[in-house]
Amino acid sequence: MVPEIALASQLAKRFVSKFGIDDVAIWHSSISDGEKYDVWQKMKENKIRIIIGARSAIFAPLQNLGLIIIDEEHEATYKQTTPNPRYDARLLARKRAKEETALLLLGSATPDINSYYEALNSNRLIVMTKRYKDVKLPTVKIVDMRFEHSKGAYKSIFSNILRGEIEQNLADKKQTILLVNRRGFATTTTCQSCGHIIECPKCSIPLIYHKQTDTLRCHYCNFEMEPVKICPECGEETIKNYGLGTQKVEEYAKNDFPNAKIARLDSDVMSKKNLHIDILNQFMNGDIDILIGTQMIAKGMDNPNVTLVGVMLADQSFNLPDYRASERGFQLLTQVAGRAGRGDFEGRVIFQSYAPDFFALKNAKQQDYKTFYQEEIQNRYELAYPPYSNLIRFIISSKMEFRAEKISMEIAMRLNDLTSSRGISEKLEVLGPSPCVISKINNEYRFQILIKNRLGEKGHFLITSFIKNLKVPTEIKFLIDVDPTEML
Repeated sequence: MVPEIALASQLAKRFVSKFGIDDVAIWHSSISDGEKYDVWQKMKENKIRIIIGARSAIFAPLQNLGLIIIDEEHEATYKQTTPNPRYDARLLARKRAKEETALLLLGSATPDINSYYEALNSNRLIVMTKRYKDVKLPTVKIVDMRFEHSKGAYKSIFSNILRGEIEQNLADKKQTILLVNRRGFATTTTCQSCGHIIECPKCSIPLIYHKQTDTLRCHYCNFEMEPVKICPECGEETIKNYGLGTQKVEEYAKNDFPNAKIARLDSDVMSKKNLHIDILNQFMNGDIDILIGTQMIAKGMDNPNVTLVGVMLADQSFNLPDYRASERGFQLLTQVAGRAGRGDFEGRVIFQSYAPDFFALKNAKQQDYKTFYQEEIQNRYELAYPPYSNLIRFIISSKMEFRAEKISMEIAMRLNDLTSSRGISEKLEVLGPSPCVISKINNEYRFQILIKNRLGEKGHFLITSFIKNLKVPTEIKFLIDVDPTEML
């Protein structure tokens, strides 16, 4: 299993060349129903020995299963949160491997903190100390964008160092990857007079400007509208787009490097059937000089002609309101850095940052997982976050805000009564209720209750019993998320 559909197609080609087309099949949500039916029948008849796919591949009815490999096991995309059924493919893989006495192999250069902690303390850790063919790690530089702005000559999203490296790469006929982990053109549309931000009318988040369609779009409910010219708050014509997305980076790159062949790969592109495969094939064949994309280009890509990686906003991931923000940011930067210099030519990586001294960014520069782990695991211990506890989150939502808040407060009060009466408030800690970071999605107001469980199975048993006896009004949506992947 791989975390992205784009990687599954790429990996399948390599497996077919090694094991033959008759023994290998691909499985993910983008293949047609007819293709799924044919592959399913062949698996049931034991005519296929190897399945390659995204998270849904864990359900593949392979016969005599002996090995499950989860590549880039740290990726949050292995967890399906919508639509139903909601599941974590990694947990299902553990269950299936146990039932079928198969070997489960989790692979990652930047393992999930919980996975590494478990492997380290159960003597089941295998470490690869060298790259394939003993290739050197790329050299990484951090560019302080505050200094770039202070020089007064800053006119582009590309620092002088990154611009020079891209020009050198183009002259050397080498390829470049540019990562910006936001799709669209601009991330906020703001009034310069009063500061009003244009938000989605259904969700409590800013609308994202997409220049190709000239629309403002919500990435949560898909609401779309024409761009605003007059501020609805103060009536002034001082609306401006701010922020950086893949489309803006693409536009700047085409303007600054007019002779380069440039392509973009993000989820907007993924919506067009097989276009991502065409782009990846062109990139692998050397027909694209600069590939711009979101996190989907940060992993699994093995192109020996890529010698330069640039990250536009390297500190962006660290600013999310999530206890895993440092871990997610470190993983993304280390993974994308690993795309450079995988062949005979040395790789170079440029991180553009406004917070160059942050510990996770420095660790990513050194590509030093162990040092990052030691700092992060200490933070987790002090705050009783996983792996020193299990997190359980209740999300209560309703189209009526006061109802969602009222029910949330009632549930939290009953939980606190339960833990207090048993004297386990410190071991089964109830936090909240509070509005979710994104407090409204698709016209539903959202509140959350977070439970830190340090009682293990006993704590889960108590919460399960509590839920079974819980009666929630029909107009209220009640969602339970165990070990939430993100806190938004």
